[in-house]
Amino acid sequence: MVEPFRSLLRLHLKRCLTQFRVRLAAMRNDPPVTPFCVLGEARTGTNLLADLLRSHPDVSVAGEILNPYDPQGIRLWLRSRGAVLRHIRRSLRALEGKCRGAQIHVYHFRLHGIPLETVCKKLPELLFLVIYRRSLAEQFVSWKLAKESRHWVGTSLKAVHKSTCVVDPLEFKRWCEAVRDRYAEVAACGSLWQRAISLAYEDLCENRDLIMSNKVFPFLGLQPVPVHTKLRK
Repeated sequence: MVEPFRSLLRLHLKRCLTQFRVRLAAMRNDPPVTPFCVLGEARTGTNLLADLLRSHPDVSVAGEILNPYDPQGIRLWLRSRGAVLRHIRRSLRALEGKCRGAQIHVYHFRLHGIPLETVCKKLPELLFLVIYRRSLAEQFVSWKLAKESRHWVGTSLKAVHKSTCVVDPLEFKRWCEAVRDRYAEVAACGSLWQRAISLAYEDLCENRDLIMSNKVFPFLGLQPVPVHTKLRK
């Protein structure tokens, strides 16, 4: 009982310090010219896309700002829908550069009880880069291995999963249904697609320079630049 309490306390203290810094930076900065959101799910390449975007000098990207278990995130208790939307605006304003974005999972919007239609209505200036993975089987195995090893992102060979896992068919089926349901909400949100593009993780891995230069940077109103990343999956 003691260790879980300590973990929660550490998270709370880190979150308080992080939010204090964010609020100070947001008060100093002007709003971003082009705010955007990297919208996806776990193990769909949101970290990879965000890291490639950071190659551009006019772009800065925050982490998972709605993840309640991340110091950058917002808690699940004692928070309103308006507080969550203000947190998104504040987190983007605290960044530097012309284009400022953040990684958000569709699941995190669900956790905070905010439909995507509401997000589009309340944040009309926000652009969306929607990323998905064609192979749900590979996405599930990647998620399973990351969850078991607790290695979600890394820049060394240790981040490359070399172990195996056992897939429970019922668990896999429920997981796929949940992921499809969340992406169905994305697909059905008409107002989102008025200011969004989509890309597949597999295409980004295979032709990252082409995808970034011909699709992503032009969508954000930016001149293409060479991209790089140190992330290892």
